[in-house]
Parts: sequence; C-alpha cells; structure tokens
Amino acid sequence: MNHKERMLAAIRKEAVDRIPWAPRMDLWYIAHKARGTLPQEFENLDMAGIADKFNMACHAVGADYTLYRNPEEHFPLTGFVLDTHPDYPYRLELEGLPMEFSSDGENFTTIITTPAGEITTHAVLNQEMKENGISYPFVKSHPIKSPDDFEAVAQIFEHIKVIPTPQGYKQFQNRIGDKGLAVGLGLISASPMHIILHGLMPMEMFFRAWGQHRDKLKKLASRIEPFFESVLSAVLQCDAEVVFWGANYDQNTTWPPFFKEEIAPWLARVSKRLREKGKLLLTHTDGENKALLPLYPSCGIDVAESVCPAPMTRCTLKEIRTGMGKETAIWGGIPSIVLLDAHMKEDEFDTYLAGLFREMDSGRGLILGVSDNVPPEVNLTRMEKIKSEIDRFGPVQSR
Repeated sequence: MNHKERMLAAIRKEAVDRIPWAPRMDLWYIAHKARGTLPQEFENLDMAGIADKFNMACHAVGADYTLYRNPEEHFPLTGFVLDTHPDYPYRLELEGLPMEFSSDGENFTTIITTPAGEITTHAVLNQEMKENGISYPFVKSHPIKSPDDFEAVAQIFEHIKVIPTPQGYKQFQNRIGDKGLAVGLGLISASPMHIILHGLMPMEMFFRAWGQHRDKLKKLASRIEPFFESVLSAVLQCDAEVVFWGANYDQNTTWPPFFKEEIAPWLARVSKRLREKGKLLLTHTDGENKALLPLYPSCGIDVAESVCPAPMTRCTLKEIRTGMGKETAIWGGIPSIVLLDAHMKEDEFDTYLAGLFREMDSGRGLILGVSDNVPPEVNLTRMEKIKSEIDRFGPVQSR
C-alpha cells in the first residue's frame, strides 16, 4: 500500500499493512528555515519532499503552509480568521465595500468601510514568530471591539464572495500524490457562532456578550451563515476525498452546552452534505476534550485529527478513541512534548511509547501523528523509535 491508500483505509476502518505515520512537519521546517538551521538536504523541499526524507506519510491538511504567500493577495481578511491559499478549493474576495490593506512585511492592517461604520483589524507575523514555526498572522486587533460593531461585521460577511477554485485544490492533490492524503480545507471555525468566538472578538469579550447580548450574537451568526454555506458549496465541488471543517475545541472555551448548541449541529450538517458527495469529514480536536467526548459521536466525524492525549491533556488515547465513538478514526495520539528532551528523559519516553502501543488494541482506525505539530527542538531519534514500534506492531485487520 502507498501512504495515501493506507491513510484512507485507516479512516474507513479497513485493513492496512501497517499503522500510517503522518506527523505534521511544517512548524519544524518553517522554524529551522527562519533560524538558518535547516539541514541542507531539506532546502527547497515542499511538504511532500520533506515527508519523503523522513520516510513517512505527508501531513497535508488544508495546504502546504511552507509555501510563500503574497500578503496583498492572501492576508487582507486575516483579521477575520479568513485567508486564501493557492491550495484551497476556493478563494475569497470582498465585493461592494471599500477596503484598504497595508503591510510592511510583518504587520497587516485592513480597514473596511461599511454603511454601519469602519472596521479595522491588525495582524502580525514577525521574524520571531517565524523562528517559532508560525505561518499564519496573529490577530492583535479584532474586527469587533464592542457590540456596536456587530452590524458592520455582518455587512462585511454579506459582501465576501466565495469563488470555487477546484483546480487549485487539484494542483495540491497532484503535488501530494500518493505520498499522503491531501485534505481539502473548508473553514477553521466549525460554525458561524464559533467564528465569532474563535476570531471576531477577544474571547473575554465574547463571554461577556454571551451573557449580556446573546440575542444580538445569534442574529450576527445568522447573517454569517450564508457565507458558511457558500464555502461548503465550493468545497463540495473539489475532488477531495476528505475535507477539513472546524478546529480548536476545548471543554473550557467551547464548553459542553455551547458545543452541543453551536458546534455539533453544524458538524453534523457538514458531514451529511459531504457524505452525499462521497466525501469524509475531518475535524481538528487538539484541546482538552474530556467533557466533550459524549458529544462527538452525534457529529458525524469520520476522522478526529490532531488528537492530543495525556500528558498534555487529561485523557488517555484509549479514552479518546472510545469516547469519539466506533465510527470515528483517530489521527494524532502523540503529544508534542514527549518528543522533547527538556520535557521527558529518554527512558521515560521508552516507557511512554511502550504504554501507548499497549493502548492501541487492534490499531484499527488509527493514523499516528503528533499533536498538533512536530516542535523545532524535536529529538529526531524519538521519531525513528515511533516508526520502529509501528513496524513491530505489524498489520491491522479490518473491522
């Protein structure tokens, strides 16, 4: 089996010749390139080439974020937690509203004028951030600074045009080939209310608004909903076997009643639409999920990606696999800190790794990866040990 076949089979709970191993390497690569410490053999490689060097499957979820992006073309809406990339199955354009975008290479400022007022955002991606492997600007000034901005932000979303680019995704898919699974990107936020929480206003402001202005938040979310539907329609037009939709759930920030009301129904909705087109749903579950586990089985998730167990969270891998439900495959399972000498001694890592493989049971429905990214200071010997354990574990039978 090649890497792509192996990963798809694992997601579908079919037999595989060995457990797929697909850790995310872009943070490691970006950091070392920015620091000037990238080994020469990795120079000018894309993510598929990097995976080849490590003899593992390529983690290709959404896009190859090591590729250069022109800020003027791809970052004007970054303050709204929205961006574009040549690998995405769609691009976004603001139509009918004046927009000014400026960049000095590190700071990205957008000013959009609406009939309801002016909205300004400011995001940063500086050298220090790149040296830590960060590839997406950090929002320092959100579009919503008070409930008075709700109307203007609603108008902005109503003027964002979603243009399907299935050919862009196809180029991404062809570039990855059989070296991994090119997952098509939907949206990082799972639902309209999730994007309001996740990126349109500071989180503490959202919590206050949830208590004081919930009706206004609901109205804003309803006006953002057509944009979400347009993105979903665009994604359905590409050839992706698996689609990324939604990320960054945590029992404290997306607490259970909120998740049940505002996130789970949208994941189930997206899952239904994807399955009608023969596609599978991937969602990024890298937070503390113990209290959310009972809610996941109803969401129609085919693969939970960036799964992060203990010691970074309170759940074991076995608990997460059981809690997610028998229909959901797991991608991840290895917390990034266990790969660091500063956090775990070598003998402790060996003990941890042996315990991890004992928890795997049959290994069915599992893609091993690192939650959520291989750190720049990784002990690469430990990556080799994981591969050796995978080889020792052997084939995985179907259900």
